[in-house]
Amino acid sequence: MPELEAPRITKWPFLLADALLVGVAGFLILTATWPLSRWEIMGIVPCVVVGCWIGLIPFLREHHAAVKLWEQANLAEAARQLADVGSVAEQMKLATAQWQNIHDVATRAAQTSTTAVEKVTAEARAFTEFLGRANDQEKAALKLELEKLRRGGTEHVQVIVHILDHVYALYQAARRSGVPGVQAQLTQFRGTCLDAARRVGLSCYEAQPGDVFDPQVHQSPDGQIPTPGTRIEGTVACGYTYQGQPVRRILVSVQREAPVVTEAVEVPTETHLELPLEPEPEERPS
Repeated sequence: MPELEAPRITKWPFLLADALLVGVAGFLILTATWPLSRWEIMGIVPCVVVGCWIGLIPFLREHHAAVKLWEQANLAEAARQLADVGSVAEQMKLATAQWQNIHDVATRAAQTSTTAVEKVTAEARAFTEFLGRANDQEKAALKLELEKLRRGGTEHVQVIVHILDHVYALYQAARRSGVPGVQAQLTQFRGTCLDAARRVGLSCYEAQPGDVFDPQVHQSPDGQIPTPGTRIEGTVACGYTYQGQPVRRILVSVQREAPVVTEAVEVPTETHLELPLEPEPEERPS
């Protein structure tokens, strides 16, 4: 903003009037007789005072104009600053509105996030429950299949044992026949059947004549336990183990001259086998 200057006042008329009044006062003083009378003093003093006042008027006027100009300049600057304050207020109002919009957007985003979290939590809970139900169903199905396999395995082992008993009976008949060809063929046939049975874990055991009767390993056809030290006469039916577990003891005939005790044991008419269940599969993490 350019610096303004107050208009200049022509000073020479005022100075001229001042000089004339002061000159008049000096003339009166010079021409008067001393001591000065009252009327002379009353004429000289006003001339001097008025002359001095007239000489000061232009300077006072210029000073007053400069003060007015300075006040107007300050008022203009204050008005400009007030205008700037108004713009600052508008900016503050705009910033407040923007902040309110941001707050509203953040509130809506927080509500949306909360809704999304709740939805994800509900879906995760439902999925966990679904996995739990599926896991329970799968475990039940696996238990059922294991039970079927166990029963089927037991039946298969019973069928194989029954077949091997008949094969052993044929083998014994061939040995009693005394025909070398038939005996050799049935011995080979029995060996092949035993090898096939061993592949599935079924092992066959036969007692030798003259062995001591052991109740843990042998059993008699009549179900009675001979006295200790009784010798075995021959094997009636072989004993079997399936995967290391006993299926049936060896059925043997004992020497007739040996007395027997009266304790009776139950002789199984059929082969019973409890197959070991496989370990249940580990529960899947839900």
